[in-house]
Amino acid sequence: MKGPALQTGARLLPSCSPFPLRKITSWRRSMNASLSPNFDARQPTEGDSLEKSKMSSETKFQIMGWLLVLVLVLAGGAGFYSWSLNQQTQELKSSMQTQISSQDEMIQQMQDQLGVHDQDFTAIQSDMSATKADLSTAQGELSSTQRMVDQLANQQKEAAEQLTGQLDELQQDQENTKGSVGNLSTDVSGVKQEVSVTKQDIASTRSDLQRAVGDLGVQSGLIARNREELAELKLRGERDYYEFDLRKALQPQKYGAGIALQLKKTDVKRQKYTVNLLADDRTIEKKDKNTNEPVQFYQQGYRMPSEIVVNQIYKDRIVGYISVPKQRAQTQMSSLGSGQMAP
Repeated sequence: MKGPALQTGARLLPSCSPFPLRKITSWRRSMNASLSPNFDARQPTEGDSLEKSKMSSETKFQIMGWLLVLVLVLAGGAGFYSWSLNQQTQELKSSMQTQISSQDEMIQQMQDQLGVHDQDFTAIQSDMSATKADLSTAQGELSSTQRMVDQLANQQKEAAEQLTGQLDELQQDQENTKGSVGNLSTDVSGVKQEVSVTKQDIASTRSDLQRAVGDLGVQSGLIARNREELAELKLRGERDYYEFDLRKALQPQKYGAGIALQLKKTDVKRQKYTVNLLADDRTIEKKDKNTNEPVQFYQQGYRMPSEIVVNQIYKDRIVGYISVPKQRAQTQMSSLGSGQMAP
């Protein structure tokens, strides 16, 4: 009974202390025995076998305990590492989702801005197209106006040259006829009375008639503002006159001296009108003209401009007259320039 009791006590003792005193004592004995075999040479006993068996069991039990502790520590470390890794993964996933949402919002904002820019660019392209069209129209009108100005300048230059030549010829004729002035003095005295009477008639009507500068900047002749004054101008015989009562129509109305008129519009409140003038195979637009304003234009074969004067403006209707220089006046001037004298 002594052996089993001791063995049971030995098994219970290591669980209380990882390093038992008896084990140390046994190790010391075994070490002494191994170091001094010649001094203590004796046969192993039953007690020694029991002690060795107890030492082997205790050693195994301690090793198993330490292995269990190590396994538990490793399992706890692996669990903690797995938990920490899972936490980091969740945080990283949440951060990535937040960044993706922020990037999606930024992309949507950029797309909205691009849409606004596209609309602005389309509007700018439309404005540029309209501006180009207006510029082309303005350039066409400017070219047409420049051609008209060039034509008028050439006509005025030709008229000035013709007038200069005719004045030179008249001056020469005047010098040639100075000798005939004495013979005509008696006729002049007889005519003075008629001239004085004519002057009185002219003085009585001149207060009613007026002169004005036309839209081409040329001094106009006498302007009639009504039918009575127009009748007086016809009696004077300085120009040819054609009366008209023009209404708005699709086709132009023809009058004398190769002139046609087409009424485009009227403004009764402002007393203005716009008319197309056709002469010498040309069409000229006279825009926003006033009542009793001399509207001037040149015709081929005339050194002085013809004129249109509107006395009355109604809705889609104008009343006035056309004034044209006398062609026979040019013929007479040409005959005088050639040196021919009337008998």
